[in-house]
Amino acid sequence: MIKSIPIPVSELMSRDLVVLKPEDNLQAIEQCFRAYNIHHIPVVNEEGQLKGLVTRSDFSRANHLLAHFRQDIESVLVRDIMTRQLATTTPDTPVHEVATVFLSNIMHALPVVDGDTLVGIITTQDLLRYLLEQRKQLTE
Repeated sequence: MIKSIPIPVSELMSRDLVVLKPEDNLQAIEQCFRAYNIHHIPVVNEEGQLKGLVTRSDFSRANHLLAHFRQDIESVLVRDIMTRQLATTTPDTPVHEVATVFLSNIMHALPVVDGDTLVGIITTQDLLRYLLEQRKQLTE
């Protein structure tokens, strides 16, 4: 029987993050999504503390409502649309626990925090990339 070694989140998480501030406007969100081809943007304060998360879905909903009410994209702030109640994980959490969270909830990303400071993000893409790398190593 093969025993698996628990892989910590810190080995798979993205560390070089695009982040927003609560006082940024929706135009900043749009620029980030276009420039970096990402789906989740953490929101942090000046001290790097996690305050929320904005997803492409959040942005699309807000954009749709703004268009419907003929409001300017610059008039709405990140803090107005970000999700504030977040599930998070830590760098030392085993990856299989994160996978269980992804499967049992409708979410595709978890901010990784050390205390209340954002240190990374792990997504379903990270898990899939890892699985494909492992498969490739097994077949070589």
